[in-house]
Amino acid sequence: MDTPPEMPFLVPRTSRGREVAAYLTYLVDFYDRLPAYTVFIHSGENQWHNDLLGSKTSSLLESLRLAAVDSLGYVNLRCTEFPGCPTSVHPLEPTDTDIKNKDVRAYFAELYMELFQVGMEDVPRHIGAACCAQFAVSRERIRQRPKGDYERMLRWAAETKVANGFVVGWVFEYLWHLVFGMDAIQCVYTQCSTVITRG
Repeated sequence: MDTPPEMPFLVPRTSRGREVAAYLTYLVDFYDRLPAYTVFIHSGENQWHNDLLGSKTSSLLESLRLAAVDSLGYVNLRCTEFPGCPTSVHPLEPTDTDIKNKDVRAYFAELYMELFQVGMEDVPRHIGAACCAQFAVSRERIRQRPKGDYERMLRWAAETKVANGFVVGWVFEYLWHLVFGMDAIQCVYTQCSTVITRG
């Protein structure tokens, strides 16, 4: 951020993690007064992440079917499954290269346990989802998780010593679907036809 935003705009509680800071700050600050749907997107009008109807964010938003968000609770707004699918992270099977290079994948299981407050037995063997942290989620799905979980995740993003700000963002790109209660592997290209209308 060049100039910190001021009220009444959302003021992220940390600058670490790229969009993670804004998304989690929003979830904490608005938890008790959420609209029926929340769409988390990057700020530019043209994004390479917008891959089905061209790069314009406005085209994507105009074509979003809210009935699909009602039905599914969470929908990724990226239709191209690469990068991220079929799997992108193997928390229980880091490679020797990841370990040698101290890549975040080498200790992803530990991060997962800390973020979700679960034991090793609950860490998924494989995680896969289309990248890039643009999605829509219903109020009900957000509230399936207590506000304290989002507060803990936000503290982790701000304070973790095991990942720099860029890596914090990368970690969440592959966890958002899990944060909102979806299966560990969420690679559903065919879902796009029910989520986005084409013209």
